[in-house]
Amino acid sequence: MRLAKIKNKYLFKGDKPEGTHTYAVYYDKPSKRYRAVALTHLYVKDDKRFKQVKKGNIRIEKFKEFDVPSGVKNYYYDKTTTGRKIDLSDKNNVIKTEKRYLSKSQSERIKKFAKYDCNSDKYKKKSRR
Repeated sequence: MRLAKIKNKYLFKGDKPEGTHTYAVYYDKPSKRYRAVALTHLYVKDDKRFKQVKKGNIRIEKFKEFDVPSGVKNYYYDKTTTGRKIDLSDKNNVIKTEKRYLSKSQSERIKKFAKYDCNSDKYKKKSRR
């Protein structure tokens, strides 16, 4: 597992398609796909993020690449917005992939925590009407 900076439009439809997010990326052998676990930085005491930590939707982890702790979200992406497999060699959408791999223990913690597929029904937005 290693960190990668990926454009928003590659994994989800949002307000800023050219913006980027950092993900912890690993290859899942049973599904034969790369999985990207969403990360968020916790450098500002943000009530929204810390409520998510209390609820168990975010786990706090420290990465050597960042000075501040990061939040690991409890879901992953395993396909792009077009329905294809994630391709880390796609230079148009994958901006940077870190050379350093995360430790085995940290990788296992992240894999165990991020157990929900973002494209499943659990994460589909429900209409409020």
